Amino acid sequence: MFTIWWPTYLFSGLFSGLFSGQFSSKNRSLLLGLFCALLWCPLAAKAFPTETIRFDENLKQQQLYPKLHYQITDAELAVEDIVFEPERAHAFLTVMAPNQVFHVNPGAVWFIARLHYQGQRATKLVLDYNFPSADLVEFYTFDRQSHELHKINRAGTNLPFSERQLSSRSYAVELTFKAGQELDVLVKVQDGAVVQSHFTLIQPDKFYQQQLTSNLFDGILLGLLLLMAAYNILLYLNIREQLYLYFAGFFLFFTLVISILNGAGFALLWPEYPEVNPAIFYVAVGACLACLSLSTSTMLNQNPSWWLWLNLLWSGLLLFSPLYIDFNQRLNLLLLVLGMVMGSNLVQVMRHTFSGKPRARTFSLSWLLFFAASLVLLLSQLGYLSDSRLWQYLLVASVVCNMALMSYGLAQRMQLATELTTQAHQQAINSLKQYYDIYHNAVEGMFTTTMHGQLIAANRALLNILGYQELSQMEIDVKRFGMAKYYANPDDRTHMVRQLQHSNNKSFELRGLRSDGSPFWALMSARLAHDANGEAFIHGSVIDITEQKVSHEQLAYLASHDPLTGLYNRHHFATLAQQAWQRLQVEKHTSAILYIDIDQFKLVNSTCNHSAGDALLLQISDQLKRALGQSGILARLGGDEFAVLLPGKTAQEAFAVAYNLLEVVKEFRFFWQDSLFSISVSIGMTEITFDDLSAEQTIKKADSACFVAKEKGRNRIHLFHPDDAELQKQQAEIQWVQILQRALEHDSFVLYMQPIQAIQHRDTVANYELLLRLRSDDNTIIAPGNFLSSAERYGLMPQIDRWVIRNYFRWLAQHPQHLDVLGHCSINLSGASLIDPLFKAYVLALFEEYKIPARFICFEITESMAILNLQNTLDFIHHFRSLGCQFALDDFGSGFSSYGYLKNFPVDYIKIDGNFVRDLLTDKFDRAIVNSIHDVAAAMGIKTVAEYVESTEILLELRKMGVDYAQGYGIAKPKPLSDL
Repeated sequence: MFTIWWPTYLFSGLFSGLFSGQFSSKNRSLLLGLFCALLWCPLAAKAFPTETIRFDENLKQQQLYPKLHYQITDAELAVEDIVFEPERAHAFLTVMAPNQVFHVNPGAVWFIARLHYQGQRATKLVLDYNFPSADLVEFYTFDRQSHELHKINRAGTNLPFSERQLSSRSYAVELTFKAGQELDVLVKVQDGAVVQSHFTLIQPDKFYQQQLTSNLFDGILLGLLLLMAAYNILLYLNIREQLYLYFAGFFLFFTLVISILNGAGFALLWPEYPEVNPAIFYVAVGACLACLSLSTSTMLNQNPSWWLWLNLLWSGLLLFSPLYIDFNQRLNLLLLVLGMVMGSNLVQVMRHTFSGKPRARTFSLSWLLFFAASLVLLLSQLGYLSDSRLWQYLLVASVVCNMALMSYGLAQRMQLATELTTQAHQQAINSLKQYYDIYHNAVEGMFTTTMHGQLIAANRALLNILGYQELSQMEIDVKRFGMAKYYANPDDRTHMVRQLQHSNNKSFELRGLRSDGSPFWALMSARLAHDANGEAFIHGSVIDITEQKVSHEQLAYLASHDPLTGLYNRHHFATLAQQAWQRLQVEKHTSAILYIDIDQFKLVNSTCNHSAGDALLLQISDQLKRALGQSGILARLGGDEFAVLLPGKTAQEAFAVAYNLLEVVKEFRFFWQDSLFSISVSIGMTEITFDDLSAEQTIKKADSACFVAKEKGRNRIHLFHPDDAELQKQQAEIQWVQILQRALEHDSFVLYMQPIQAIQHRDTVANYELLLRLRSDDNTIIAPGNFLSSAERYGLMPQIDRWVIRNYFRWLAQHPQHLDVLGHCSINLSGASLIDPLFKAYVLALFEEYKIPARFICFEITESMAILNLQNTLDFIHHFRSLGCQFALDDFGSGFSSYGYLKNFPVDYIKIDGNFVRDLLTDKFDRAIVNSIHDVAAAMGIKTVAEYVESTEILLELRKMGVDYAQGYGIAKPKPLSDL
């Protein structure tokens, strides 16, 4: 809603000045002229076309033409520009025809009509825009009394069908009028082909009645076309004549074309997938033209010729046009292909019309009628014909002609059927012989028995399945024991016979027995038949599915069990816990859950290998199963996490079980090759209570208690309590995780930088370290110390590292002049990113995407993370150093502080830990350490950077010691990267 107040203030000021007597007569005349001009301005700003459509409550239906106006604009022009800009308001032109057509791609057409309701009570009317294929239609109303602008609806084939205000194939909205109200209705229409101007104001009841009538008529029309398609498919299945297959395809795709044009396809078939609309029409027309060309060629008894292949080529170009041609050019291609294919077929039909063949002349007449109906359809859609019903009637006529033609063709073929009867008898004899060969050489086991179980026939495959060499061996066994011998449960055959007597055929799985008594699984199909004397017998086939059955059982096992340990998996454990929770709700039977996490499991994996970790999991699970016995249900939840469900146990009873498990694992020793490991576990424990909303919540409580046990020093048991300080700390970290995830999604991080200054010489380029800050919802900048620990704990650092690199590279690409003064930018990498197998490829892709020279980038890796992930770190460094990147070893001296490790890292810089630099002037040990690190680095040709340089005195002392670079508040404080 928009309200204009400025004219009021200007009018009041000028009016008071005009009659205050403070101005001379000359100035008063000037003010009077300005006052008149301002009186005209607001009126001109609303000077829409003056033709008004007046109506009252007796209105049934009225077209907006000839009092409808239009304006062609850019597609991006907003409705406010139309309403409130005088220049735009005067640019409207009058629609000159009842259904005037506009070609505006890629622009838009704005329609406006002024409506004055002269009734005495409020009423509702429907504004209907009958152009179902429009890409985008927006409806607005502007109340001339209150100056309120409202958006009513935005719909189109580019939006889901559910976006429409009224569920109609056309675009219709309800307008509510107060007594005597004047409304300007504005409609914005965009379409890639043409825009029509058929607007109707109609009572709701009459609108819905017209919609029902239109739907009924179109349903009959589409149903008739689909019926013809089904009829031709049946003819093809019975006669196997390709002509009917082509006709079936033609009618099927032509039905799709018609449903697209009248909006039924979008409304009924893919209403929530508007992305289908730009392509499906061209696909359907291309397929329709291909089937039409094939049917024409077949009907005229022509062998495939150059014109047929050319038509198929044109049709294929249109069919696949959504894959290779811009949407704006497809209409031109459509018109070209329609002209070429329809014209080519018309020429061929006319050429055969004069060939003297009655069949050709009959077909030509029908084809010409269809061509005329299609031409009228095309002209109607382009807006050159106002009566859109005419092409529908012609289409029905062409369909009737095609049906008559096919009936005529079928009659000709029936005449040939009599001549082929003798050949058919001979073919039947040959078929019986072929059936005999197929029967005895089939892969499936096949048999025929009496209702009482006596064998009539069996093929070689059945003998092989049952373990017989000869048919005579099976006949002897069947005479003695009957067919029930081959059923593991003899009642299965009796049950099968009873079912066959009611349903004639039956397919089922059964457990059978071979001749030696060994079991197998089979898929049997049986059918009841009768001979010429009415005697019933059973035809059956057998397929050995033993291997498939075993595989299915294995899959069912894997669905509920962990493949490594054989314990229940997380999904099945959650199901059992949910059952225990339900028993508590119904039967008041309490249960407890233990959540077990192996301490320092990653140490075994990193020290040995993953095979050692798998072996440890197997041995631990065996220890837990033996210690648990029948008192609980053990499951592996994943990784190094296990869970125990203790049905009927209280928390006090569960603690005794947990303590026993803790002691068993504590006494266990894991041997792997030459290594010996002492293993411990942390156990979280909780009781299923009535306050739990689900079993999943109970498991999470046990998990939280396990987390607290690990935080308190591992190798202990912790009972869940909602007021635990450690638990609250974990929940706070989880909240940080949620904040960080939102920040990644919404780009709430901010890049800062802190200069790195050369202190042994004057540096002409800018060196700095890239820093990360978080902008909160109230625009407060949050330092990384508040959230990085949570990000590291919950595995978000690789995503954050990706965000930092991508956004910095994007900033460099947007400011290429900065590269002229840049020495290098240091970017910190986490240990989690170094072990991420996809991180290297991601960074390489960013270098390629933004074309950033590698020499400007220096990756910083902390000393402790580098040593813990030694091989991954070395691989990463070697790869990117070969591209030109530089590397710095961050916080050197704070971790393992081994100069031996330093030799393994081909780095360019060592950043001395600020804890040694801060007290350099007062602590002789810190001074000695800094001296030592610098001397070793200098001997290896590595530059040194001192961190936490907070005063000029420290800076001077570092210069005397020979340190190359300094960074800290004494040099410069961090500032946003955007300030550069």
